[in-house]
Amino acid sequence: MKEIFAQLLERLLAGGDAVLVTLTPDTGRGPRGAGAQMLVGSAGRIAGTVGGGETERAMTDLAVQMLKERRGGMHAHASGEESGTACGGASAYFQYVQSGDPRWTALATRLVAHLEQGGHGWLVLRLDGGAPALLGEDRAPLSGEAPADCAPLCSDVCVMRGGCLAVPLRPGERAVIFGAGHCARALAPLLASVGFRVTVFDDREALADAALFPQAERVICGSLECIADRLTLTRDDYVVSMTSTHASDLCVMRQVLAAERAYVGMLGGQGKRAFVAGKLREAGIPQARIDGMRTPVGLDIRAVTPEEIAVSIAAEMVLVRAQNRERAGREKPCTF
Repeated sequence: MKEIFAQLLERLLAGGDAVLVTLTPDTGRGPRGAGAQMLVGSAGRIAGTVGGGETERAMTDLAVQMLKERRGGMHAHASGEESGTACGGASAYFQYVQSGDPRWTALATRLVAHLEQGGHGWLVLRLDGGAPALLGEDRAPLSGEAPADCAPLCSDVCVMRGGCLAVPLRPGERAVIFGAGHCARALAPLLASVGFRVTVFDDREALADAALFPQAERVICGSLECIADRLTLTRDDYVVSMTSTHASDLCVMRQVLAAERAYVGMLGGQGKRAFVAGKLREAGIPQARIDGMRTPVGLDIRAVTPEEIAVSIAAEMVLVRAQNRERAGREKPCTF
C-alpha cells in the first residue's frame, strides 16, 4: 500500500487524477484477496495488483474509462470457465481521485508517513465517493473524518458495511539482515520487492551505507556485540545473519535466539552450523530455538553466486511468511 499511495501522492502533486481499485470482501476465489489494491492512471496500471491476468486487464481498462468520465463505483467482473481459469469472479470498488481534492493529498501524505513508521490502522473509503479517512491503531482519525460507528469496520480483514469499505493497514513484516556484504546487497532489494520492510545492520562503517541499500528502511552501523543498543528485535522479525566471520555470526545468533523470532537463518554450511549450534547450547539457548535456525539458509536451488543465494533466501522467507500467516488465520492477506 505504501508504494501505491506514494505513487498517488506524486501524481496528485503533479496535477494528475487517478482511480484506486480495491477488491471487496465479496470478491471470488483468486490470487489476491479482499483489500488488494491497484492504482490506475490514464495510461493504465501505475502500481499495485489485483491478481493479474484477465481480471486485472479488464479492471484496468474499466478504471481508465472511469478516469476519462471522472467517476467511480462498484463493479463485478466474472471470469472462470470461459477463460480456462478457476479463479471465479472479482468484485471491486473504483475510487475516482481528483488532483484538486486536498483531502486526498492530505490522506496520501499521512498514510505514506504512517506506514514508513510501521504504523497499523485502517483506510476507510466511502462508497459514495466521499472523503476517505485514515484511522490509527486506536481507531482515532489520523486524516479525514472517522465514520460515526467505526468499530465494526476495524477488523483484521477487509470489511464493507454502512456505505464504507475499510482496508486494514499491515506495514509488512520486518526483515533484519546482519552483515552488509555482497549477499546482503543482493538480498535487500529482493526482500523489499516482496513486501518486507528491510533493516540492514553491520559494524563496518564503509558497508553500513544507506547509499548501498536504497530499498532498505534502515541501515544501521553498530556493534554486533550489543545489537540492542541500536535495534530492538521482536518476535515477529525475520532475521538473516551473513556477517564476515563465524565468530560474528555466533555473536548475532546468541542475541537473536535469546527470544522467539518469526524466522532465523544463517549463511553457511553444516560445519558452521555445528560450530555455532554447539556454542549456543553452551550459552544456554533452548534446543528448540537452535533447531529452528535455518543453516544452510534458503531453499536448495544449488545457488552459488550472491544473486542466486539471495533468490534462495528470499524464496524461503516468503514461504515461511505465508505459513506463519496461515497459522495466524490471515488467509490471502494483503501486505502493504
